[in-house]
Amino acid sequence: MKVTFAASVNEYLNIVEELLLKKEACNNLMLGLLDRLLTHKAECHLGYVEKEGNIVYAFMQTPPNNWILADVENVDQDTIEAVAKSIYQKNLEVPGVLGPIAKTGRFVELWQELTNKKAVIHMNQLIYQLDEVQSELRNGGKLIHAARKHFPLIADWLYQFGQEANELIAQTRAEQMATRFIDNRSIYLWQIDGQLVSMANRSRKTKNGATINAVFTPDKFKKKGYATSTVAHLSQKILDEGFQFCSLYTDSTNPTSNSIYKKIGYYEAGSSIVYKL
Repeated sequence: MKVTFAASVNEYLNIVEELLLKKEACNNLMLGLLDRLLTHKAECHLGYVEKEGNIVYAFMQTPPNNWILADVENVDQDTIEAVAKSIYQKNLEVPGVLGPIAKTGRFVELWQELTNKKAVIHMNQLIYQLDEVQSELRNGGKLIHAARKHFPLIADWLYQFGQEANELIAQTRAEQMATRFIDNRSIYLWQIDGQLVSMANRSRKTKNGATINAVFTPDKFKKKGYATSTVAHLSQKILDEGFQFCSLYTDSTNPTSNSIYKKIGYYEAGSSIVYKL
């Protein structure tokens, strides 16, 4: 068994893309980040495991973010242990790790033994996939592209979204994200009777799919179906653009969001767990 770190994103994609595409929706985070890194250069650590001449596993990090472990079938514990030991021997920082529950749990066990650091579960997640919008698209409102004039609203909503999602976003970062989303024309708002009531962002894309994130509705507009309408219409727009599916992450303990997505036609494609170290 051999663990290697690729020298470039192009090289890494050539090596691991076929493996990751076998569970494309579940690996949307890795695939989406790699797609972004092709055009937006940033520091990254891109690792893969080779056994008997075959690529059997992949893992990566974009510092200072968490390490990501791929969702791959039939991976034994020895492979995950080799990943952990390789990162440790290279003295790379591990602020946290996320990935499939069993594989990530084994990585964390070994990491705690190697470093004497304590790991805590930050979030249990579900990964959803949608191939066809099954709910009737709601009339009486419309999905609009966010514009520059919406910057203060989006920055504020992103800040509130972070608080709700237990992923605290500093005000400065919320403003940076709002600027990027607006410039990329990826952020959408649901407008009804001239009022903006909900938002969602079209995030990463993979070979056949695109991911939705930052779904948020302020408290005063909740329980009126606005988030459902926003996600349903944005999902249909993504499919109309030629993508075969949409995907998104949810907090598995949040019954409201999980119920919303299932009504639209999303189904569980996999699960993930996030540890902080």
